[in-house]
Amino acid sequence: MKTTEFQRKKVKRAKTGRGRRNSGIARGNQPGGDRGERQKPGPGRLSGGQPEEQRPERPLATIRRLCGFLRPHLWILVAVAFNIILTAGARLAPPWITRYTVDLAIPAGRPELLWYAGGALVGASLLEGVLVFLNRYAMEYMGQKVIFELRGKLYEHLSRLSFSYYDSVRTGDIMARITSDTEVLRRFFGFAVINLFSNLLVLAGVFLAMLFWDYRLAWLYLGLVPFMYHAMKNYAFKVRPLWRVVRRRLAGLTEAVRETVAGIETVKLFNGEAMEVEKFAAENDGYYHSHLEAARISAVWMPYTSFLLGVGTAVVIWYGGRLVIRGGLSLGTLVGFTGYIAMLTRPIRQTGRIVDLVIRAVTSAERIFAILDTEPEIKDAPGAYELPEVTGRVEYSGVEFSYDGKTRILKGVSFTVEPGEVVAVVGPTGAGKSTLLHLLPRFYEPTAGKITIDGHEIGEVTVKSLRSKIGLVLQDTFLFAATIAENIAFGKPGATMEEIRWAAKIAQIDNFIESLPDGYDTLVGERGVLLSGGQKQRLAIARVLLTDPRILLLDEPTSSVDTETEARLRKALAEVIKGRTVIVVAHRLWTVRSADKILVLQNGRIVETGTHEELLARGGVYAGINRTQLQTTRGLGEGR
Repeated sequence: MKTTEFQRKKVKRAKTGRGRRNSGIARGNQPGGDRGERQKPGPGRLSGGQPEEQRPERPLATIRRLCGFLRPHLWILVAVAFNIILTAGARLAPPWITRYTVDLAIPAGRPELLWYAGGALVGASLLEGVLVFLNRYAMEYMGQKVIFELRGKLYEHLSRLSFSYYDSVRTGDIMARITSDTEVLRRFFGFAVINLFSNLLVLAGVFLAMLFWDYRLAWLYLGLVPFMYHAMKNYAFKVRPLWRVVRRRLAGLTEAVRETVAGIETVKLFNGEAMEVEKFAAENDGYYHSHLEAARISAVWMPYTSFLLGVGTAVVIWYGGRLVIRGGLSLGTLVGFTGYIAMLTRPIRQTGRIVDLVIRAVTSAERIFAILDTEPEIKDAPGAYELPEVTGRVEYSGVEFSYDGKTRILKGVSFTVEPGEVVAVVGPTGAGKSTLLHLLPRFYEPTAGKITIDGHEIGEVTVKSLRSKIGLVLQDTFLFAATIAENIAFGKPGATMEEIRWAAKIAQIDNFIESLPDGYDTLVGERGVLLSGGQKQRLAIARVLLTDPRILLLDEPTSSVDTETEARLRKALAEVIKGRTVIVVAHRLWTVRSADKILVLQNGRIVETGTHEELLARGGVYAGINRTQLQTTRGLGEGR
């Protein structure tokens, strides 16, 4: 019954657009342990806490900002603008030619003039075709170039955002913004911009031509404008929020697929295929109906414009015909007028598509700018300097930390690690052990207190130089879909094969790698799916060792290896950690008995400090944890 209720709630969240959240990095590799105490912001919120749907950005401001990306390509814009003027002239020429043909060539009985008129019409059409080709190609080139630069800027900015940002957004939403949202902007630059100005120029040219020919018919034409404007305004007002919903629904759909594929092992293990299919169906249904509603509003535009143009044509023929009959207007002018009215069909109908695309572009741009406007919480302070070579003395002074600004995870933590010292941090789940580690490389900022390395406060040095001195092995390992050698050398891309093999030997995985058909060139699959947990863990250790960090942080590095491998790995690590400052988080006490100092963390505070023997003799929290683990181990042994 509980499972059924859980499934019902899960699918309900999908239907209401409140899908599951996940950090922007791969699940299981997110810094910041003690997840049970972590309070994350609601979905769809920026790091500043404001929902993206309520951003105060105005459409015109967004469009101006979008057009700012065109400035580096000003020379292309100038060339396109010149071509658009020529194109408009070529489009406006046929009704003039038709007018003079009807009024002069035919009444004069001069058939030779018809050849000139026909040639002029063909020439105007040919010129228009060539100019349209040049315009569209130039704008497509510029659109692709702008989106290439924007997508690169967006990806670069995402890489600089802090972990706190990824705690509050869905991975699928980020993927949608960097792929489908940028594609919408490409169509905006490649199609909407050029056709918008081209159509406006044609509409203005038609009005001026009509005004020059006969002001009475021109005012009839102008009388259609208020109806067009009213329809366009209402159309934009209704369809814009719908496209926002569509973009969010698409993000939810992408997230559903990504999450199921990433967790396919868990899905199959718990026979969750049907539940995931139902969840996907709910997301798919939401996207389908929201897109269909937006399409329904968009579809109204075409018949409405056709009706207006039909009314306009009827009025012009009725009124203009009466003028011709009375001799107040030439037949050629009336024919030319009807030609211009017919010419309006394309730009007016196309305006609906352009408005639709502009609205979608504004919506997508707002989502992209929401990322670009998010400032990384972790960045170099003004006047930050390079951290020089350090001996490795680490000091925490009154450090406090909270993920949500309310619940304190760390409370006044103070301790010192001397150069070359090995300090272990132990305590119950949720005590703040992993959080303590992740503050040192500035994955998160302390809410109070300070942390120093050799007397240098970590907030006053550059992030890059700080992290270059620190190596971190997480409990949960992430590997890229690349070769084994590339994964080991990720932190040192210029490493030689000798250096890579040295790190692999220290991590006790060289023999395994050499046994593979492709050796170090073996592809590990997405997230290292082709390797066991222990093999991935040893690759991660090799990757950190290759960077030769002065300070080594270990978040239970031997948690995913068997007993035999762990014994060899611990022996290898004993050689590697010599001369380094090491802080190790341990969940199994027998991994830290040789530490120089053990810190016992409970409820975010250090409650005990000492060596293994001293803490056992004290009979406090550490002794209790040790006693519990011994009993568990004996129970497991008896069970066997």
